[in-house]
Parts: sequence; C-alpha cells; structure tokens
Amino acid sequence: PPGPGLAGATPTPTGGGPRWRRARWVVLGAVLALVGVATAATLYLTRDRYPDLAFDSLRELSRPPAGAERPVGVWTAVLDDRAYLAFSLPDDRLEVVAVDAVSGDELWRRPTDVRADDWEAIIAVPGAVAVLADAPGDSTLRPLAVLDGRTGKQRWQRDLRGDDEVYVADDTAVLVDRAGEQLVGLRLSNGSTRWTEPNPRDQYAGARTVVRPVGSDAAAGGPAFLDGRPRDPWTGKGRRLVQVGADRSVRLLDMASGRVLRQWGSVADLDDLVVAHEDRLYVAANEGGYQLLAYDLGSDAEPVVLHRSGNDEYRPKELVACGARRACLLQVPNNDVARTEVVAVTEGERMIRWSAPGVTGLLPLGEQLLAQRESPEPTVTVFDAAGKAVLRDRGGVAVRLDAGNLLVFAKAPSVVADNRVLAGVWAESGKVDELGELQDVRSSSCSWNTHVIACGAEKDFVLYRFTDD
Repeated sequence: PPGPGLAGATPTPTGGGPRWRRARWVVLGAVLALVGVATAATLYLTRDRYPDLAFDSLRELSRPPAGAERPVGVWTAVLDDRAYLAFSLPDDRLEVVAVDAVSGDELWRRPTDVRADDWEAIIAVPGAVAVLADAPGDSTLRPLAVLDGRTGKQRWQRDLRGDDEVYVADDTAVLVDRAGEQLVGLRLSNGSTRWTEPNPRDQYAGARTVVRPVGSDAAAGGPAFLDGRPRDPWTGKGRRLVQVGADRSVRLLDMASGRVLRQWGSVADLDDLVVAHEDRLYVAANEGGYQLLAYDLGSDAEPVVLHRSGNDEYRPKELVACGARRACLLQVPNNDVARTEVVAVTEGERMIRWSAPGVTGLLPLGEQLLAQRESPEPTVTVFDAAGKAVLRDRGGVAVRLDAGNLLVFAKAPSVVADNRVLAGVWAESGKVDELGELQDVRSSSCSWNTHVIACGAEKDFVLYRFTDD
C-alpha cells in the first residue's frame, strides 16, 4: 500500500513521461540561470572599476568669453557633465557661467547678488554651485552664496568670518562657526538653519576645534584637487564629519541632522594627524615615537594599534587612507627629508615600508600611491601596493582623474597665464601618454573630470577634451 502522504499517488513510469521531461528542462534552465547570475556577479565584483582611459591629444571643445575686460580672478569647477566658470566683475560681483562639458555649449550666465573684494573658490554640488569670497583677516566678514544649478539664480547668501570653514554635501552645508564656537547645519536649498551643535570644551572652557569629512571609496576613486582633497566628497553613502575637540575628544556627526553618532575620549590633539574613511578613523600623534591607531567608527571598541614607530626620531608628516582598512603615512627621521619613508599597513597584516626621499605629499589611487616631491623640482612617483615604483620621478605635478588615471602638469600650476604641457598616466602600469599643451591658461584655475579640463585663460575660458571615451 502507499506510504503516508502518498495516498492516491500515481507511480511514474521508468524513464519519465512528457511532464517529467519538461520539469527536467525547467530545473536545468533554472540552474543555468543561477550559474549565469553568479558568473555575472563575480565579473562585476572583480572587474576593473577604474580602467585605463583612452587618452588622446588635447582638443579644444569651446572657449566661453569672460566679459569685456580682462578679469582679475578666474575660477572653475567641473561636476559630471557640467562645468562652472566664474570671473570677477569690475563692480566686485562674481559672474558665473554654466557650460555643458560634453558639447561645450553655454547653458546660462548670471552675476551674483553679493560683492567681495576677492573670491576664494566656487564649489559644484549636485543641483547647485556655491561661491565663497576670500578675506584678508580671520575676523573679516565674507559672503557665501549658493546658486541654483539649473537656472543660475541665487538662492541665498550668508556672511562668514575669514577663519570659518564650510563643508558642503548634496543637501547640507556645515559651517564651522569659530566665533560662535559651534557647528551649524544649513539647508542648501534656502540657507535656513537645520541644526546647531556646540563645540566640545576643555577644562579651561577652550573650544578650538578641527573638523574633517569622512571619506568614501567613491569619493577617493574620483577626481581630486591639486592638494589631494576629493572634488566630489559627497559621493558614496552617508554624509558624516569627525570633530576633534579641545578636550582631545573625537566625535562622529551626521551632516544632515547634526546628530552625534559616536564619541570617544582622549583620542587626539588638535595638531595630530587625523583621517576618517568609510568605517575607520586613523590617528597618528604629531610627535616622535608616535603610534598609528585605527578606531572603528561603528563601535565603542578600543582602537587597534596598526604601527609603532619604535624610535623617537621618527615623526609622521602625512596620513591618508589608501585602501580597504589600510592607512599610509610619511615618516621623517630627525626632520631629514632625504630619509623620508612611506609606511603602509592593513589591519591584520604586517606593516611594510619603503624609502621615498624628499616626498612631501601622498595621494591614494586605490591601494597604489602617488607621491609628490616639491624640490629641487616638482616630481611625481607612483608606487604599487607593495612599494614598487611603476613610474619614478616624472617631472611635474600630478592630479587624480580617478583611482586608475592621472593628469601630470609638466610644471607647477600658476596664476599667471602661460602654456602648460599635459600628460596622461595609467596608474597600474605607469604608462605615460603625452597629451599636448594647454595654451595661454591660468593653470591654477583648472578643473577636470575623466574627459575634460576647464581653465581660465587670459581673457576668457577654455575647455579641452583629452580622451576618446
């Protein structure tokens, strides 16, 4: 008789009937589909996220005018397919021009409603562009204005002090208000106050502070400024800041809400080297015989000691995040720059170090490193993850296009209009492609993405394309 649960079941003939054959094909199809999905996922996860760019000779894309007179100052910013160009007007306002970075077509042109004796920067964010005036002194007031990215209409403006700082995300600007001894979150849409948070104080009521953005892999994989800061720091998930207090505390804040997500005591002095990236905070004391510590931004656990210098003559000079839970720094024994070394350490692995004489700056390229030397002449070297030089002592100043590609200016950028030879570099191999010459540009004003470079020139602006992509 049939067993339990099989009452009324009809035995299947040997070899199976049509329904069984169809079932086998359905099962086989499902298995193949799963294999295909797994293969696609593997290829996605192991693909080269930053492939070599197809570098090509510089080709002028457009030359937007900059007014009837030669402007005293010019500034640029590039974000995705938009270039923002700005120049000072005779009446001390700033005129901002938006240009399509693919076609070179002008989209709009608007002057600001505010005036300033000098301007410091323009900052492109998704859907908006901020302009910030310069100031001769710490207590001098200077305007910050935000323009709508679609129309150029000024949304709002606010006066800042000369020593104030501002960190802009996609929907929030965080003001480091020195006189008010607080952080202030401002809505990027209209400038209204979203939140305030007083600075930590020490036992003498001192409230000095240092604020640093928490970096992301996405931002570190994109273009960087000349000084190595990411041009698009809001890319990636989460918009957070770390704040070092006068009491040596460090706290993690959400930029949108101002909420203190986590706080640690007795972590760092204001002049220590502090870098936050993804889920880690790295701290190296600015002293001989230092330790490099890693804090988990997601927990209250004790820090991990990544490296001990073991010798009082070693002092850290530069600290960057350079890969997944990996930190790299420069250490200089007895201030002898000829003996400068790079130290690279990943959690759970042995530290490695190598000689880098005269190097003064580091820029992460995934786990590779761009090392910049300033004297006797500017030169760049690209190291792989193990410290092997894949490009050594290339003359000039390099900037990051993405984690796999660089632009190298043959000479240090300048505020004076002249010609600048450019080269493209594939970071993994160190291969160099000569791109040609930027003609009559104020090269310190230039901005770039992986396809286009925009610069202020003598009396106008110029956009060049340098890839075939």
